[in-house]
Amino acid sequence: MLFNKTSKVFVGIIIFRLLSWLIVRTYFIADEYWQTFEIAHSLAFGYGYKTWEWKSDIAIRSYFYPFIISLIYRIIAIFHLDTVSILVNAATLFQTLLAIIGDLAYLKFLQGHKLIFLILLCRFSCWYTMYSSPRLIINNLEEILFICSLAAAKNFQSSSNMMFHALVSLSFIIRPTSAIPFVIIYPYLLYKSSSRFKFLFQAFLCFILLNMLNILLDSYMYNRWTFVPLNFFYINFLHPKSISSHYGINNILWYLTNGLPMIFFYRLPFIFVGSIANKRLTSIILFTIFIYTLNTHKEFRFLTQILPILFILEAHGIDRCLKIFKWNRFRWIIFASFIGQLMIGIYFSLIDRQGQISVMQYLRTNLISNNKENLAIDFLMPCHSTPYYSFIHRNDIQLNFLTCEPNLDSRNNDYMDEADQFFSRPIESLKKRLNTYNSSHLVMFDTLYNQVKDVFEEDQWFFVKEILFNSHIQHTSRHGKTIYILEKR
Repeated sequence: MLFNKTSKVFVGIIIFRLLSWLIVRTYFIADEYWQTFEIAHSLAFGYGYKTWEWKSDIAIRSYFYPFIISLIYRIIAIFHLDTVSILVNAATLFQTLLAIIGDLAYLKFLQGHKLIFLILLCRFSCWYTMYSSPRLIINNLEEILFICSLAAAKNFQSSSNMMFHALVSLSFIIRPTSAIPFVIIYPYLLYKSSSRFKFLFQAFLCFILLNMLNILLDSYMYNRWTFVPLNFFYINFLHPKSISSHYGINNILWYLTNGLPMIFFYRLPFIFVGSIANKRLTSIILFTIFIYTLNTHKEFRFLTQILPILFILEAHGIDRCLKIFKWNRFRWIIFASFIGQLMIGIYFSLIDRQGQISVMQYLRTNLISNNKENLAIDFLMPCHSTPYYSFIHRNDIQLNFLTCEPNLDSRNNDYMDEADQFFSRPIESLKKRLNTYNSSHLVMFDTLYNQVKDVFEEDQWFFVKEILFNSHIQHTSRHGKTIYILEKR
């Protein structure tokens, strides 16, 4: 009976994932496009922009995941079906299928848990689950591998633990920081293992073999011998200029005051309640957050890997509160909280920052498809505010944007990236850029347009071709609620 019920739940999960894949049409973070889509497009078709992380002397990103996406692109291209729509949707569908595999592993991990269905309800009613899962963000793959490793760890006393060790090693390859929660998990499993020597030997064997294979892949791609995890550690933690802090500095309590509340909103107190009676799981969460706290740059997506454990704690917290508050109204409050989060997920998936994606569609359908000659588009926005060549799929069009590379030269103490230079003196910078680049079109947020529109009115170089809705919320001082597309007269 439980098996039949679980099967029905899994079918519901598949439907949920496919609906998420269909509705997510908004911009989240730059890495989704510039660290996966763009790199895969470059590998498959020979053109695309590679950010500073992919320079051979930096090499802090593994080619493993973009290489897999590029294989999908190449297969599609064989059948001459390589339109932007098919390429993008095929890649996100692949990510969705990986998420479904992770869900199946999560069901296996939770099998026999008395709160299994409440845990799943917590997971799939969370706005971030809907909003993030179809996206080609490495943190999502990190979470999937973490879930699969937890499912494999349920059999840690069996004769072979190779699957568990292989998944952990693979997770380390795609993102070295994914090893953090296993600093707590590994000693526990080693203590419980019936053959500790065999456990350690298998862990060592999987780690060495998989990393050797990835060294060969990355070294071939970077055209020099390299070990990406070591480069990653140096750049993010040991570099004299503290490279990661270039993209934002947050206070030491940020994950508690901003990160967790951003994901769970009003449901966060349930996690605190649930953590009281689950010390083992809580220790994994606290240790992981503590290590992330040591880095000055923080993002709430970094918590993606440990969300499966947080949902377990949340479910325990809800269950405990339901037993304490034995009145029907509280159950309706819980139900309303689930519905509320789903509504938030739909809003952010469909509406918020939609212009940063739809602008690429507009450029494709209204400019590029008209076969206009000498197209050169300049994105005068905070760096990486839109996708790039992977969403244009034409190499005969010149694209430019304001770069924001960190200070990689330890001797330069007065460094300011191109985007910061531009926005510090927008009018003068715009005039200089117009003389430098022979742009046929400009793309910018309304916040910048309102500052520089006098330049266009005086010189009459460009006129407003289209205004696209982007967001009801102005996320930063440099982003905006609408996007202006200007065309040269």
